[in-house]
Amino acid sequence: MEKSKAAKSSGRAASFFKSNIGTIIGLILLVGIISVSTPKFMTPSNMLNLMKSNSVNAIISCGMLLAILMGEIDISVGSTVGLTGVIGAYMITNMGAPVWAAVLTCLAVGALVGTINGVAIAYFQVPAFVATLAMQCIGRGLTQIISGGVTIRVRNDGFTALGNANLGGGISVIIVYAAVILIATWFLLNRTRFGYYVYAIGGNKTAAQYSGVDVKKYNMLPYILIGLLCGIGGLVWCARLGSAAATLGNGFEMDAIAAVVIGGTSMSGGVGTVGGTFIGILIIGVITNGLNLMEINSFWQNVLKGIIILIAVVIDVARKSRAKRQ
Repeated sequence: MEKSKAAKSSGRAASFFKSNIGTIIGLILLVGIISVSTPKFMTPSNMLNLMKSNSVNAIISCGMLLAILMGEIDISVGSTVGLTGVIGAYMITNMGAPVWAAVLTCLAVGALVGTINGVAIAYFQVPAFVATLAMQCIGRGLTQIISGGVTIRVRNDGFTALGNANLGGGISVIIVYAAVILIATWFLLNRTRFGYYVYAIGGNKTAAQYSGVDVKKYNMLPYILIGLLCGIGGLVWCARLGSAAATLGNGFEMDAIAAVVIGGTSMSGGVGTVGGTFIGILIIGVITNGLNLMEINSFWQNVLKGIIILIAVVIDVARKSRAKRQ
């Protein structure tokens, strides 16, 4: 029995490496090039900083993975992070609210945003791009209104500890948040009916419906989770910075999409893994961190990320075309 379990585990590991060999090699080469370019990169302090800096992207990418697995997308994640972060900062600083109240409110707001997106997409058949684009505009506008266009500083130690506490050995609490959410997402997708239905809807929505899946319900529920994860991300990022501004979360959707697509998730849905997404998160993090250490203009980071997304999508399309011909 134990040998059988070991064989299954080794088989899964071999399958994972085989399906992600390209991105793994790409990550290794990227690390090697940057390590040669700047000796600061491989230092323990920088490795911890890299993990800490990309923890929020890991949290948001788990949500983006759910959307893309269904063949959908959510480009409102950045504005939702900004909205929840600003609400948290406003409640603590301007209203004197207790930390627990700010936390619960931000999570509720994130879930509400996700619910609105999910209902519009699943029940009113609004294309995901259009629905989440509208929500992106609404969220960013509300963020600017609540903040008044100025940075809200937070001096509540209990709140800032949510993003800055260390658990020993330099391990930040936000790294733990990200690890727990990555594991929980893996479990959700691979060990529950919910995950099975998400893959089924992404693979073939019509077939899933004929098989008895409540497509509308399971098309909506992932968006609620996405909003909740964005609420967590907004709180953590605001707590880490000790402030929130109208620009909080700008561009986060691009990093999340890039991480998921680079990790091998198909934009048409039905194919993708948490493990592959984690590799994508590392690649995006290494690029950002490495270019910063090499003092390369940050504008080039967006150029490079855009190129990587385009290449990943082209590879996905080519792979599907080849599979159809066979």
